[in-house]
Amino acid sequence: MLMTKSRLQGSSVVVTLPSSNGIKPKENQEYIVVYSDDGTIMLVPKIDDPFTNEKDAEYYEKEPWEELVSKGVTNFDN
Repeated sequence: MLMTKSRLQGSSVVVTLPSSNGIKPKENQEYIVVYSDDGTIMLVPKIDDPFTNEKDAEYYEKEPWEELVSKGVTNFDN
């Protein structure tokens, strides 16, 4: 089990992340930080928006029921 300890650095709390079997976080990687009510802190690597360079509606999917015609009783007033 890897252990680390937080420390105060200026007005920030710093946590160093140890490597495990040669695996370590990338340098200068940006992370989204998620704090949970149970004290868990999750770091999610931030990625570039994959949709920034795409054409409008490039990922549009046609509604599968669009061409269906409704049949049966449509007037419920009678």
